[in-house]
Amino acid sequence: MKLIVDRLSFGYPHCQPLLKEVSFSAEGGELISLLGPNGTGKTTLFRCILGQLRASGTITLDGQPLSALSPRQLAAKVAYIPQSHSPAFSYPVEEMILMGTAAGLKWFQHPGRAERERLDEVMDNLGLETLRGRAFDTLSGGEQQLVMMARAMMTDARVWLLDEPAANLDYGNQTRLLLQLQQLAAKGYLLIQSTHSPQQAALYSSRVLALADGVLTGDGDPAKVLDAGMIQTLYGLKVKAVDIPSGGRDVRVFLPDESKYRKEM
Repeated sequence: MKLIVDRLSFGYPHCQPLLKEVSFSAEGGELISLLGPNGTGKTTLFRCILGQLRASGTITLDGQPLSALSPRQLAAKVAYIPQSHSPAFSYPVEEMILMGTAAGLKWFQHPGRAERERLDEVMDNLGLETLRGRAFDTLSGGEQQLVMMARAMMTDARVWLLDEPAANLDYGNQTRLLLQLQQLAAKGYLLIQSTHSPQQAALYSSRVLALADGVLTGDGDPAKVLDAGMIQTLYGLKVKAVDIPSGGRDVRVFLPDESKYRKEM
């Protein structure tokens, strides 16, 4: 499975372009963190891949243009997991997850035995069995994100776009969710998450894409892309990068230059 984004550009009339000739390729087995400040084009890039915005350039999956796919066909290949989800009705958890089968069913067809068996498997894999009887809107933010991941797994889509999946979660839920993403990548999924946390990207991702003013300014191994210069380019913040040995490898930590910050205050 290979996703290719080639010279993608997008902008609204009479406004500065939000994306400027963005190009990259990605394959199954990668957990990619898309970094950049607010308004730099991260969500716009996702919306272009999902076919919600018409952009110049091309996007292909295994050589097939995504623009040629119907919404149902695209949903069967690419799953989108929003930062938060507020359904109009209070659905039970299992019904929320079963909604992921819609793209693979015929019109007016209901999930059958095969879909129910798949539901049991997915809920067990993500440790959601204890939530089966709960209403989705009564869950914590971390639990809701895991349910949305389970729904994406029901689609059989192997490409996932996740909009800041760990935002607004406590440390424990952030860690559990990101470890789940790593496990899915190990199973061959292609996962691209937007995030505001260089620290999480350095710790969990196999690759980083850095966007600044709609331009792809960095692409590669987090240990090579994420340094003090890149953090300052993206966020205008002077930091010191420190590598700390952990679990047989170095983990990069970014420490703000407090003396500069205090002086500016």
